[in-house]
Amino acid sequence: MYLGIQGLYLMIVERNFISGIPLFIAALLIAPPPIGIARMMKEQFNIDLSITVRVITATMMLLIAWLSLP
Repeated sequence: MYLGIQGLYLMIVERNFISGIPLFIAALLIAPPPIGIARMMKEQFNIDLSITVRVITATMMLLIAWLSLP
């Protein structure tokens, strides 16, 4: 939850899209099913994202955000 809010803050207030977008995507990936993107991917596109894939992708997104912070 906090990652998503921080990502939105960076995108809207600071205009730092390079850091904000990966934080927001990481928050969606690791959020529980009512909020997260994994359930939507399963229902809409029939793509099952395992927890391992979500954690690795979220970690890569956090690394991108960390490296691009000023």
